[in-house]
Amino acid sequence: MHTQSELYLQEMGLSEYEAATYVGLLQGGTSTAKEVAERAGVPQSRVYDVLDSLSTKGFVVVQEGRPKKFGPVEPGQAVSQFRDFKRREHVRKLDEIQGLGEQFLDVVEEADYDDGNDEVDISWSYPNRHHILEKLERLAADAASEILMITTPESFERIANHHVELLAEKRTAGVEIRALISDGRRLDPAVRDRARELMEMRFVQDIRGRLYTYDGEKVLLAFQAPNDDGYVGISTASPHLYATLSQLFELLWEDGEPVS
Repeated sequence: MHTQSELYLQEMGLSEYEAATYVGLLQGGTSTAKEVAERAGVPQSRVYDVLDSLSTKGFVVVQEGRPKKFGPVEPGQAVSQFRDFKRREHVRKLDEIQGLGEQFLDVVEEADYDDGNDEVDISWSYPNRHHILEKLERLAADAASEILMITTPESFERIANHHVELLAEKRTAGVEIRALISDGRRLDPAVRDRARELMEMRFVQDIRGRLYTYDGEKVLLAFQAPNDDGYVGISTASPHLYATLSQLFELLWEDGEPVS
């Protein structure tokens, strides 16, 4: 039977064996792999893989020697290190999506597909900002519950200036609107003050690319590309992709600086 501590760890994202192993180390202190396996009920054939995984995620420290021993990281520090691990993992996935998107765009362009049908799940908006802003407006107009944005000051100002009335209508209708903006010092004060009435905003550092999600499934990713305008937008409807990206948003939101 799992302890409450183990269940919380599993909710955070650890496997059943990882949770049992870390709790076992907290109870018994620094131990050999054999001792850990016996205490946590983890098969001997799996315990080294589990301990290596916990070390990577920030829960375990390794003491070299004969035999090698493993100790628990202090819980508060472990949780913080695991959050950093998950953040890096999500950023890596976002970068991977951007890279794959660029490759797919090359294939689409070479194949000369017709991208004019806006009823399909995936649409391509390139090569200029105007098409991206139009797609953002349509997605926002259809939103019924939530709009999340990860963006730059320049892109945020364009959205705020072009869609202020629409965003005000959505806010009045009860749609939750939140925006994460990189380098808030570059945000125009007038735009910031106007947007503060329409949404919650936080500032974060080192954002690359622009990501917009709507109602738990719709995603638009915009990024710089080597064309005349310098931007490409990829839009799709995918609850699975949204679930991954929304976790990234929440991690960044927790560390963001509220707009004063």
